[in-house]
Amino acid sequence: MNRIVLLLVLMSAPAFAQEVVQTEPAKDKPAPEKTTTEVAPEAPVKDLPVLDLVTALELARASSPASREQAAKIRKAEWQQFRAKYAWAPKLQSTFAFSLVPSDVVVDDFGNSLDKYVNLNFGPYLRNDTKVIVPLYTFDRISIAQDLAAIGVDVARLREFESDLDITFEVHRAYYAAQLSEAFSNILKEVSDILKPKLAEMAEDREFGGTSFSTKDFRKLQIADAEFDGRVIDNQKLELLATEGLLYFTAMKTPFSVPALSESEPLTPPKPVAHYLDLARQFRPDLKLLAKALEARGLAVDMARSNFYPNLAFAASFGFGLSTETLGLKEVCRKPSADAECIDTNDLYARPYSNPLDFLSVTFGLGLEWNIDFVQTYGKFREADEELAETRAQRDRALGAIELDIKRLHSDAQAAYDKVQAAERRLDAARRWRDQFGLSVQTAGADIADGIDPLRAHVEARVALLQSRFDFFVAEAALAKGVGVHDLR
Repeated sequence: MNRIVLLLVLMSAPAFAQEVVQTEPAKDKPAPEKTTTEVAPEAPVKDLPVLDLVTALELARASSPASREQAAKIRKAEWQQFRAKYAWAPKLQSTFAFSLVPSDVVVDDFGNSLDKYVNLNFGPYLRNDTKVIVPLYTFDRISIAQDLAAIGVDVARLREFESDLDITFEVHRAYYAAQLSEAFSNILKEVSDILKPKLAEMAEDREFGGTSFSTKDFRKLQIADAEFDGRVIDNQKLELLATEGLLYFTAMKTPFSVPALSESEPLTPPKPVAHYLDLARQFRPDLKLLAKALEARGLAVDMARSNFYPNLAFAASFGFGLSTETLGLKEVCRKPSADAECIDTNDLYARPYSNPLDFLSVTFGLGLEWNIDFVQTYGKFREADEELAETRAQRDRALGAIELDIKRLHSDAQAAYDKVQAAERRLDAARRWRDQFGLSVQTAGADIADGIDPLRAHVEARVALLQSRFDFFVAEAALAKGVGVHDLR
C-alpha cells in the first residue's frame, strides 16, 4: 500500500516524491525490464529547430495557395483597371485583303471575267481599309467604368485580407494545439518515468511472493497504468494532427519543435463587447465589402442612366487599292440626239471613267453613336435602381448578423477566460490538498492511503488548466478574426 501512494506522489509532484523516497528503505533488487505491451511517450528528438508563432505565420502567408490565388486576382483586377483607365485611347481597326483579279476584263461582263480566270490571265490585288475612332464625350461612361474598376481592385484586396485572416486563425489553432500536445507530453513523461518501473517492480515482487501490498492495490495501479496508456495514445493523435496542420500551412519539409503551453503565463481578460464592435466596424473586411458593393451599385445606376444619351466621337478612315492589272476598254455610245440610239460603236472604245482596282480615300468627321431603344434602356435603368435598394437591405441585415456574431465570439472568449480562472483555483486547491497530505506523511504518520484522491485531483487539475488555456487562446484568435485583426494581444 505504501508503494502505491508513493508512486502517485511521484506522478504528481516529482520534487516532493524524491523527499518521500528517501524515507523508504533501500531495495537491493535488479532493475526491472519493461514488458512488450507498454505504451510510452516517444522519446523527444534533440536539437530540433524551435518554430515560433510569428515565423509560422510568415511562412504560412508566403506559401499558402490561397494567398497566391488572391494575389493573382488582385493583379487581374489591376489589369482591368488599366483597361478602364485608357478607355479614351483611339480605337484602330484595320483590314488588309489580298486577292487575284482578271486582267483587262470588261466591266459588267461576267463571262469575260470567268474566261480570264480559266485562261490564267489574272494578277494580284491588295486592298486596305482603316478606321480610327476617338471618343470625345460619353456622358460619364468612361469615368464610371474607371470608378468601377477601382472598386474591383479594392474588393480583390479585401478578399486577400479576408483570406489572410482565415490563414492566421488556422495557424494559431494548429500552433496552440502543438503547444498543448507538448505540455501534455511533459506531464506524461513525468508519469512514465515513475509509473512503468514501479509497476514492473511490484509485478516482480508479487511473482516472488512479496506481501508488502495487497492484490487490490496492485489492480488499482494496473488500472492507472492502462489509463495512462490511453492518454498517451490520445496525445500522440493530437500531436500528429497539430504537426501535420502546421506542416501543411507553413510548407515546411523538416521536423521542428514548439515550446510547451505555459501553465502560468499571465492572460489578458477580454474587454467589453462594445470595444470589439468598434474594432469590427473599423477593420472587418466584409463590412468594407458591403460598402464597396453599395458604391458599385450606385455607379451601375449612373451607367444605366447614361445609356439614354449618345456617344460623341471623332472618326477617320483611310483606304487604298493596288493592282498590276487594269480593266478592259468600254464601248462608247455616240448619239446624234439625246433620244436617239447609239451609232458607230464598232471602233469606239475607252477606259472606264473610274478604276475600282486603284484608289485612295481619306475621310474624317464627327459622329454620334446612339442605341435608340428607350423601352429596354428604361427597363435596365429601373433594374439597376432596384438592385441598389436590394443591396442596401442586404447591408442592413448583414450588420445585425455581424453584431450578433461578434457578441457570440466575445461570449466564447469571456467564458473561456472564466474557465481558466476556475481551473487555476481548482489547481491551487488540489496543490494545497496534496501538500497537506505530504506534510502528514512526513510528520504525523497518517494513513497515506487517504492521499490517493488528492494526488489524482492534482494531476487532473493540471490537465484541465492546460486545456482551458488552450480553449481561451483559440477563442481569442477566433474573436480577432471576427473583428478583422490578426491578433488582439
